[in-house]
Amino acid sequence: MAEIVRRVRPVPTDAYLANPHKGCCTFQHFNGDDLFEGVRWSEEGPVTFPKAKHEFYTDGYLPSTVAYCRWFWDLVEPEEGKFDFSVIDQSIETARARGQTLAIRIMPFGADTQPMVPKWYSAKYPMETHELFGAKLTVPVHDSPEYLEKFGNVIRECGRRYDGHPDIETMDVGYIGPWGEGAGEMSVAQMHGFNKVHREAFPTTIRLIEICGVQGKVGMEYAAGWRWNCYGDLGDTGSPEVLAASSWNHTFDVYPETLIQNAGDNWKKFPVHCETGWVPMAWYLQNWDIDLILQQGLKYHTTYFMPKSCRLPGPWMEKLSAFCRAIGYRFIFRQACYDTPVKTGGAFHFKSWIENVGCAPLYRKYDFALRLRQGDREEIIVLPGVDSRTWLPGDAIIETDVPLPAGFKPGFAHLAAGLIDPKSKQARVRFANRENFSDRWLSLGGIDVQ
Repeated sequence: MAEIVRRVRPVPTDAYLANPHKGCCTFQHFNGDDLFEGVRWSEEGPVTFPKAKHEFYTDGYLPSTVAYCRWFWDLVEPEEGKFDFSVIDQSIETARARGQTLAIRIMPFGADTQPMVPKWYSAKYPMETHELFGAKLTVPVHDSPEYLEKFGNVIRECGRRYDGHPDIETMDVGYIGPWGEGAGEMSVAQMHGFNKVHREAFPTTIRLIEICGVQGKVGMEYAAGWRWNCYGDLGDTGSPEVLAASSWNHTFDVYPETLIQNAGDNWKKFPVHCETGWVPMAWYLQNWDIDLILQQGLKYHTTYFMPKSCRLPGPWMEKLSAFCRAIGYRFIFRQACYDTPVKTGGAFHFKSWIENVGCAPLYRKYDFALRLRQGDREEIIVLPGVDSRTWLPGDAIIETDVPLPAGFKPGFAHLAAGLIDPKSKQARVRFANRENFSDRWLSLGGIDVQ
């Protein structure tokens, strides 16, 4: 039989894929929970975990594979040196049951009417009063060694328990002001101290830093991704002196310059998390420019979109859905070429073209593998030297000779491709093609064994 090259061109799809590590996030909620009412949300993370009220995801929201939750310090260390991370343990279990991983943050304290630092801390260690967000708050002295040590301890303990946990998506680095988002004064030396604590506590799990100001600039030195907490803000309220359309807002007056100064090409190695300023329903009610907002998110290589589990505007749902399909990675398997037939004990030449039509890479390690099946015989072959984390937006070419494993008999052997978990060998990432099996492997036809 003459040797031929078989070309397989799977059909692309625009469908939602439920792939991990990207897309729309739930906030203080999980898939299947009720949404927050109106355009308000809670900064206090979940402490009870009732059964899901809806199947898969809630009407008025988008499907999600990432749950983002954050809790205040006083909840997880109610007594000095006595830690209680049961809410994170239960959140991991709940997220897993709902098809999600869990992104987390421990916040030092909140704003007016929200939890402050633990009472044991404020009773023993340096505090001071500032006016923040329209209220006088008594907060830790940010530059005190006690604040670095004591808040650092809760981060260390959190890292001891969860660094590298397969169900923990990311860990936020937040330590200045309410929610840890930067509203306060701190020396550069102390910022380095807090970043060192987070890096030592979470050397494996991806860390995300607040991008704005010196806090963001320092954080970029510690091998972390970045997050912004006012994505989409076009707060054009106006005044007697300034037209509404010319008002200050984050989109025009903060992020372009900040990202040029602080972020650079960091997105190529670490993800970008976009938490909405207010929520999309508030944008809609104020007639903000959704096309501009979404374009900015794509330009900055967003991986996570977090609209705070508030109902999304119906007229914008398709645009928001398309945006969430486009952010992060999205791999279309354009073509596979391989030799056939293959003699037992021989090898076949394999070449493929995969296009990342998303706006960012996949930041987790998944092995690219081929699966051969013939009757009850199955073999998974991990192709060496292929790192899917390097597949930036654009094209990736894989070309290698693949030895035919022993045990395959003359006849037809089915061939499939997958991005697999290195430990479980299960395919986790779907290609954006129609020929996916239910177990996330992509059919590539097959070879003839001689």
